[in-house]
Amino acid sequence: MDKTLNTSITLLNTIAKDAESARWAEFFVKYESAMRGFLKARYPSVEADDVIQETMRTLVRILPGYRYTPDVKGHFRNYLMGIVKHKAEDALRKRRRSDELNRAFGENQLENGRDHRTEDEENEWREAAMETAIEQLMSNPDVNPRDREIFRHVALMREAPESVAEQFGVSRGNVDVIKSRMIRKLTALVTLMLDE
Repeated sequence: MDKTLNTSITLLNTIAKDAESARWAEFFVKYESAMRGFLKARYPSVEADDVIQETMRTLVRILPGYRYTPDVKGHFRNYLMGIVKHKAEDALRKRRRSDELNRAFGENQLENGRDHRTEDEENEWREAAMETAIEQLMSNPDVNPRDREIFRHVALMREAPESVAEQFGVSRGNVDVIKSRMIRKLTALVTLMLDE
């Protein structure tokens, strides 16, 4: 058997058993350039460091249950790149969602007189306020559960309004009304946070 393959199996087994193993550094060195190359080629607009960090977090969680069986599941590198691809697409979805909601709320409402912040700080503040507002809205028991789910699909998951309308048995116009109503509620929540 190929010595490199043996080393990889040994490495995978070691880190799978111990999330604190010093061999995680070896794993990172072995696969970092491949992950970066994959991201640069296929997802040049994402922040590679963030995606790689999320990939490593996921691996720490799932490797204990992973069994390296190349004849059945294919090579580990393919499995790893599948995780990287998933995390990159998550990052793109999150950015698109944030951009769309920011446009819906209007830049003036979100900035709210905080001109002393740097652009990066302002973006982080907006993103945190938006994520918190979405969490609050989606867990609010006073919001109609069907409206929540329609909003989740059409605004957060970015599914086509026609598809969402069909899935929930409502008209396309109804989907638009629910989305607008939920965005107004989000706007109010974000405004409250920015005023604090």
